[in-house]
Amino acid sequence: MPTIATSSTRPHFKIGRDREGHWIAVETHGRGGGYFRSRDDALHYARAEAGLGAVTFSDRPLALRLS
Repeated sequence: MPTIATSSTRPHFKIGRDREGHWIAVETHGRGGGYFRSRDDALHYARAEAGLGAVTFSDRPLALRLS
């Protein structure tokens, strides 16, 4: 039987800049993300990972934890 993804298990990404001005995409549960050359590159990655409706933009600086 296929499993139905819920909003708590489906990935959701925030896109924005870090404090140094680099573009990043961060999965809200800390399971993925990265640094990107441009806003468009970050958006392309996040949409490929999570889908069209699971990406939002942040007005605040974001941080990507690499641990």
